[in-house]
Amino acid sequence: MGGWTLLQLRDRRQLRAGGPDGRDAVVIGIGILMLLYWAFPDPEVPGSLSGLTLPEVGKALVWMLFAPVLLRSDPLGRGRDLLRGLAAGLALYSGATLVGSLLTQPFQGSYGRLFNVFSGRLDAGSTEPGYVACGVLLLLLRLDRRWLPPAFALALGYAVQARNRSALLVVAVVLLSLAWEQRAPLLAWWQQVRRHPRQLLPAVLPLTAVLVALARSTLLQRFGDLFTAGRAETHRVGFARLLQAYASGDRRGLATVPPGLTVHDQWWHNLPLDALRSAGFVGHGLALLWLLALLLAAWRWGRRGSTDGVVVALLALAILWTSLPLGVGHYELLSVLGLTLVSLADPPRR
Repeated sequence: MGGWTLLQLRDRRQLRAGGPDGRDAVVIGIGILMLLYWAFPDPEVPGSLSGLTLPEVGKALVWMLFAPVLLRSDPLGRGRDLLRGLAAGLALYSGATLVGSLLTQPFQGSYGRLFNVFSGRLDAGSTEPGYVACGVLLLLLRLDRRWLPPAFALALGYAVQARNRSALLVVAVVLLSLAWEQRAPLLAWWQQVRRHPRQLLPAVLPLTAVLVALARSTLLQRFGDLFTAGRAETHRVGFARLLQAYASGDRRGLATVPPGLTVHDQWWHNLPLDALRSAGFVGHGLALLWLLALLLAAWRWGRRGSTDGVVVALLALAILWTSLPLGVGHYELLSVLGLTLVSLADPPRR
């Protein structure tokens, strides 16, 4: 990224003209949030007890230089090949982790911990590589649809093997967005099927097999407690404490997650909540700015009639709302940053 940035700066005539804008403020704010977040001595991450490290400072500074330059060179234009390379690297990590789990762990037996092919131990969380697979799918949806079939397979692999419901939801939303784009031919096909119902007979058996497999899968159990436990309950408690923090100006109520919730660590698995815990009200404000930028990006893409632009921006927001990329997932952070950049790109004029 650093080398690419220097090459772009050498040929400034290719960059978009104009002064700093709101998108620059967003990506610089993300870099500052990284520094504040990583400076927190998190007891859940032993390596962070010494505070901010030089490599972490370097990562944040590279981002704060790289991101504005990429936005001015157009992430969907001159920056496309770079982001495709990022997607390929993330797919390699996520794919290798999934293959390692399939070869060394029981079927659907890797919820919680996956076999890490890079360390040879069961120390890869099941959530992070699943979110990375979702990031790969969404990046390729915007950058290179020729590679969508293997990206779908990767995300579905985590949905099944790691019982990652987020991966299944992302796959479903992306499929629905693609169907919406092709709604005219799909409606024509449906009209033809209504006149000749026998055309559906070849699809009945495989569809029945899929439905039976889903009904017997333990993945559905993960959806059963979605609104009574897990992230939903954790967020309910966390946002109640957030309101108390707003009223009192004291963030110590968010310092610990109460025992008995599904998430048994000291994280709320929500960017605004964890940013307040680790980086104070300044970090909390920067986290809200990041989410607001993605929400506005979805609105801008919607005005341009880009379904995939809306989907990628909203799902990037959803990932930040339900995960902890700044805390534990370097690969997950890279995927979310890539999704942020393609979302903040200038929509083409109609």
